[in-house]
Amino acid sequence: MSEEPTLDRNALTQRARASLTRAEEIVSGLRKAHTRLLVLGMATSAAATLVAGITAAQGPMLGQGPEGWRLMCIIAAVFAFGSTASTGLHQQLKIGDRLSEGTQCVGRLKSLDVVMTTGSRGWDEIAKEYEEIAKTYPELIS
Repeated sequence: MSEEPTLDRNALTQRARASLTRAEEIVSGLRKAHTRLLVLGMATSAAATLVAGITAAQGPMLGQGPEGWRLMCIIAAVFAFGSTASTGLHQQLKIGDRLSEGTQCVGRLKSLDVVMTTGSRGWDEIAKEYEEIAKTYPELIS
C-alpha cells in the first residue's frame, strides 16, 4: 500500500514537468510569432511612409509622369497592405493575450515544480494546484 502514493506522486511529478515543457514550447513559439508580426508590421509601415514621403517630396523615384506616380503609389500601397495584414493577423490570433496567459502558466508550473522538488507543501495541495492550473490553461497542458 505504501508504494501506491509514491507512484501517484511520481506520475504527478512527471505529468507536471511534461506540462511545463509543453507550455514552454508553446510560449516560445508565441513569442517568436509575436516578435515577427510586430517587426513586420513596423517595417512595412515605415517602408510605406518612406516611399510615400519621398515620392511626395521629390516625385517618383521610378519612371516618369503619371506612370511613375502610379508605380510609386502601388509600391506604397503594397507596403501599407503588409502592415495592415500583419497587425490584423496579430490581433485576430490574439497572440499577445495567448503569450501573456502562456507566460503565467509557465510561471505557475515552475513554481509548482519547485514546491514538488523541495517538498514544502503536501501532495494533496500540490495535486489541487496542478488541477487548478490544468483547468485554467487547458490549451497549454498536455
